[in-house]
Amino acid sequence: MNEHNPIAQEINKIQQHWRKGVYNRPGLRLVRLVIKPEEARLYEGFCKLESTAHGQLEEVFVTHLTPFENEDTFSTNLIKDWLETYDGSTELLKEMEQRGAALHWDAHPYRQALAYDAQAPQDALLLQMLQTFREALPFQPRELVLALLPRQVSDTRSFASWLASLLKRGIPAGIKLLVIDHVNKDHLAINERPFPGQVLSMHIPLQLENAIQKLATSGNPNDPEVQYRKCLFEMGNALKDKDLKRLHYWGQRMLDCTQRSGNKGLFATAHISYAGMLFNFKRDPKLPLLLEKGGRIARQGMQHGDPACLPLVIQFYGYQGAYAQIRKRFTEAIDWFIKQAATAQEHKFLPQAMNAWYQAAELCRRKDTSRYYTVLEQAYQGGIEMNDDEITTSVYSYLVRDYHDYAYTNKLTTVVHDINEKMKRLFGENWKEEIDRMKKSRTRMIMQPQIETETEDASSS
Repeated sequence: MNEHNPIAQEINKIQQHWRKGVYNRPGLRLVRLVIKPEEARLYEGFCKLESTAHGQLEEVFVTHLTPFENEDTFSTNLIKDWLETYDGSTELLKEMEQRGAALHWDAHPYRQALAYDAQAPQDALLLQMLQTFREALPFQPRELVLALLPRQVSDTRSFASWLASLLKRGIPAGIKLLVIDHVNKDHLAINERPFPGQVLSMHIPLQLENAIQKLATSGNPNDPEVQYRKCLFEMGNALKDKDLKRLHYWGQRMLDCTQRSGNKGLFATAHISYAGMLFNFKRDPKLPLLLEKGGRIARQGMQHGDPACLPLVIQFYGYQGAYAQIRKRFTEAIDWFIKQAATAQEHKFLPQAMNAWYQAAELCRRKDTSRYYTVLEQAYQGGIEMNDDEITTSVYSYLVRDYHDYAYTNKLTTVVHDINEKMKRLFGENWKEEIDRMKKSRTRMIMQPQIETETEDASSS
């Protein structure tokens, strides 16, 4: 890793604090890194880096993104993902053997145990698997760190309860679990009193924003993209200060430098970036002008074959829908969201299409019920080609859940059968209850930055 890279320097800080806080604590079993939401991707990068041969720490890291659905199935799903990853590591295992660092680990008992009783909670089996894997690592003694960064968490309280249950059961020596939590949220805080010396919560002071700004604005100062990024950071600072005049100053500079570039994709991006910030001052008369002009530029670029412009066109349609919605022009907003969904679907951006269908459907449900089931049906049909991962990690499952009720009421037998078969396979026998629970909690995944929309300052309207 390039030590002069500002992001690399921040990762070095994490490594240094890890050594200082974690080393020489043999009883430690659970490390909870407490981070700011915007630092999430950096920490994910740290875990993934340490899971490779380029890691700098002494422990062997294994990073898993396995979604957390509930306490009873998480250990089982981790074992399945672990075995699948192990099976796909043939080349790496051969390379290790050639280097004289062979890993001789027998995965058969764990496959056999899952096949025998896949429905039972497998916490003890998971701990046994981690212990035997650690003992098989070359160059003993080695410590093993299992970094858990779930793509999605259905219930953070249950996730914390699962961690506590593993601590109660007894995590073997030489093994640590690593989880990520957010500052001032304490979703995964564990009562340390029953587990003296086993739990460490650690916050590392980073300067990520400065590092990103240094990285983004490095290079030729006359490069339009460098100029664009500089303006964007200055606009972000103005927005934090709620300084609308300064925001407009840097916004206009951004439009000017990107227009001179002759790059329609960059020019359209400047418009949507500027407009996005003005949503915090939604009565500003420049907002609709930016949306209209930026959308027109993006469509022109798309017609001329600029690949960067198609996603921008789709994004502009969504922004137009959001702007119509905040002005309470609900029919217009629904039309924009449908247009966004149809365009994304046409070009096979299916998860993005489902987000737009969901926006349209929810708005219909609340403001125009006569269109609700038509939109639901279009959304259902539009997502039939989605793969399993896209279905389970998108809002498509919510749309399917609601459309199932409509299809059942209207005796659409084939549709009901098809939905039941697919959803049972993905979410289990009680798939409707599971999706209802997911929709109700709508808990964001731990590693996903949580961007809170700032309310408009009344004095600036």
